[in-house]
Amino acid sequence: MIRRLLVAVVAALGVAALVPASAQAIPVCKSGYACLYQWYADPEHTQFNGYRSVDCFGNVETSGVQRGYLEFTQGRCNVLS
Repeated sequence: MIRRLLVAVVAALGVAALVPASAQAIPVCKSGYACLYQWYADPEHTQFNGYRSVDCFGNVETSGVQRGYLEFTQGRCNVLS
């Protein structure tokens, strides 16, 4: 039992070591918001890689490479009553 637990912990640590330090969880674009995801090759955000935008109707537009350092912005959509 202890041996199985030890093997599982070692395996989990091995997988965690393979994930790059710059890996980030990608935020979800909530309903009622327009979102812009911009990826950069460097932490200073001087070399642009690509983007993904989601408008207020859920339309998605992408360009370039979606990896690297992420900058996420969102804005509330106007809701008509």
